[in-house]
Amino acid sequence: MRLWHTFNPHETEALNDVIARVQERYPDVRVRATVIPFSQAQNAFRRAVTGCAPNAPDVFRAELPWLAGFVERGFLRPAKGKVVPRGDYLAEAADVGRYRGKTYLVPTSVDGLALLYNKALLKKPPQTLKQLISVGQRLTTDRAGKPSSSPAFVVSQAIRWGFYVRADGYWFLPFLWAHGGQLLDPDSGEIFIDKARAVQALSFYRDLARTHHIAPPHLRLSNDYEDQLQRFGRGELAMMVNGPWAARAILKQPAFREHRHLGVAPLPMGPSGRPTAPMSGHGFVVSRCAKDPALAWKLAMALADGDAQMVFAERAGLLPAIAEVYDRARVKRLPLIGAFRAALKGARARPAHPIMARIFDDFTPAVQAVLLGDAQPKEALAAVAKAWRRLLGPPTTPATAPATAPAGSPAASQPGKSGLAP
Repeated sequence: MRLWHTFNPHETEALNDVIARVQERYPDVRVRATVIPFSQAQNAFRRAVTGCAPNAPDVFRAELPWLAGFVERGFLRPAKGKVVPRGDYLAEAADVGRYRGKTYLVPTSVDGLALLYNKALLKKPPQTLKQLISVGQRLTTDRAGKPSSSPAFVVSQAIRWGFYVRADGYWFLPFLWAHGGQLLDPDSGEIFIDKARAVQALSFYRDLARTHHIAPPHLRLSNDYEDQLQRFGRGELAMMVNGPWAARAILKQPAFREHRHLGVAPLPMGPSGRPTAPMSGHGFVVSRCAKDPALAWKLAMALADGDAQMVFAERAGLLPAIAEVYDRARVKRLPLIGAFRAALKGARARPAHPIMARIFDDFTPAVQAVLLGDAQPKEALAAVAKAWRRLLGPPTTPATAPATAPAGSPAASQPGKSGLAP
């Protein structure tokens, strides 16, 4: 069995352990694993299975938003019979592997964005966007000790920031949802990204840095992901948005050598009053090129069972998709697993639609243009809506829509994420 995956190095070590156990349990399953860079994985899979190249994988680790596009192109084989009983999954992961009434993916982990904060600087995290501004202004200080709420505050002399605004569409999603905005309707194909609530959300996101001065105003588009990690790790940043995949890197930084200083909280709520975290995750799919689909599904299910998910939680910090794994003693001893799980309760997935794999191609550049001051929110989001309507083609429903080739990974807008757009 050829297995393609997108795990980073320490996650790959956990995978190798899981594979060894699977092969002991199922001597008929022999696995040849190949790592594919996350930002290249979607296109690499598409190319390999389009003509069933000799190296095409039997089993592939896919991000959840890729599923609809893969199914529409006929790239996957559905499971026959039950994979894991639906009731065994977390509520938000129960249906993520299903599309058009069939199961095409077995979930292995869930992830999403949470508010990370330095407990040495902040004891209680903000729960609303209004609190985010007030707390952020108190924690943002210049060399003279003036907070950013003071008329005497000098932006160019700031030595600590309260928050960080990433120029990235996926990082903007929580603020869109907090204001009651939407992306699109997966059934009708109606686009909402250019509506008033979305414009309001992007204006608010821009103003965190430009008006409220709680975030660095000078963007580093080529490496803002690393920039926020480094600032946070040095104690120069009190709060940021990130996911469980970043925890290991953060805990190696000077400000978090005492691991108890890393706080994890739900993202602040806005006018909508609803949880705002975007939920994503990963699972294993079976390629249409699998020579023995039944054996390939056997491998996929074994790599994603409760024992495997416990190993990934222990060794790599990934959040299990199966509910009972959180009750295992070995997982209960992992405080960050529980903290991220609590922070992501109520998180929601992006709409299940084939264009989800491509929305960040236009979305992230628009967010960047607004944050740089090169465009106004209304005009930037109007351009995004126009591009998405072009992707959708003539008005129709996803069930009869012409398939769209996945080209350009939303993962490219999520540096450091080994497993969401994003």
